[in-house]
Amino acid sequence: MTRSLLDLEDAYDGSASIDPEEYLAAALRWHFSPETGSPLWLELAATLGFDPVTEIRSFDDLGRFPDIAGHLRDRPVAELFPRGLAKEPAPFVFETGGTTGSPKRLLYTDRWVRRALAWKTAELREAGFPAGAPWLVAMPSGPHAFGHTTRLQARELGSVLHTVDLDPRWVKKLIAADRLADDYVAHVVEQIGHVVRTQRVGALTTTPPILTELLLDERIAGLLGESLEYLALAGAHLDDDTYDLIADAFPGAVVQNIYGSTMVLTTTRLRVPTAPTPAAVYDGYTPFVLFAVLDPDTGERVGHGERGQVRMSHLSSGVFIPNNLERDSAIRVAAPEGAVGDSLASPSPLAAFEGERVIQGVY
Repeated sequence: MTRSLLDLEDAYDGSASIDPEEYLAAALRWHFSPETGSPLWLELAATLGFDPVTEIRSFDDLGRFPDIAGHLRDRPVAELFPRGLAKEPAPFVFETGGTTGSPKRLLYTDRWVRRALAWKTAELREAGFPAGAPWLVAMPSGPHAFGHTTRLQARELGSVLHTVDLDPRWVKKLIAADRLADDYVAHVVEQIGHVVRTQRVGALTTTPPILTELLLDERIAGLLGESLEYLALAGAHLDDDTYDLIADAFPGAVVQNIYGSTMVLTTTRLRVPTAPTPAAVYDGYTPFVLFAVLDPDTGERVGHGERGQVRMSHLSSGVFIPNNLERDSAIRVAAPEGAVGDSLASPSPLAAFEGERVIQGVY
């Protein structure tokens, strides 16, 4: 009996209970059937030059699909929503940071948010997150997924959540115009200081540039050093020297680097939750989210241990993004046994992407 994509999603329990090839076939049937697919993919099907249901046989074949990032910038979101989910709760719309052009819009369905929430909450507990302790998150909210998902995680963990918003687009505009972003960074650090001076903070999530600036304030750094048990850094590249500086400042805290992308609707999974950043390996959530590390000139996979451009793919009932080239490079690592695709080490931004200078700013 052929199982539907929804049946396979509902049966998945985090183990090897689903054959990845069966899942891939079900995802293709779902997204390219008039009854269940999205208007976008049903339209694009006529332009592919191949039949995705009969001719895509492996995850490696996902490279035959076009990169649909451009469509996500200007298409009405109704054209992105699969018809098969019409009777389910309306999805959330979140946007990318706009690092390399106008933002792209992604749909986060209710069933995907619940799945990702369960994954990420379990990972936080495994890493030693102090459940119940006050949590301060200084990250983008508004149109960005991070703020929404963090609120859900805090509720699951029983932690009071304090937030400070970041506007990464404004900072990138300042830098692109050769204007200093120092005043904005100082503004964010000042807001963090208001929380830290008046509240106990057991967990903190922010970006490396923000935290580096925060460490220059001895009083705030000292107060955090007395209470901090968990520190997550995300959004911008964390180099080894900065990691060492931060780890030395908070010797009693678990320090994690978070790597992910709005384009695949989640972050990666740290293979060893407490591994120091220089040794960290980032795994995908196959068969839902997987990576490939490619030679940017040939499009072929680089060898294990070699650096190449990261390609991310997402396959779920709500979203099909089969071939998204990221603005990052990474070292290719063998995926865990039973998983498909590649794992990643030492991710870092490319100097340019799609003809645009890659500007990190604070995120």
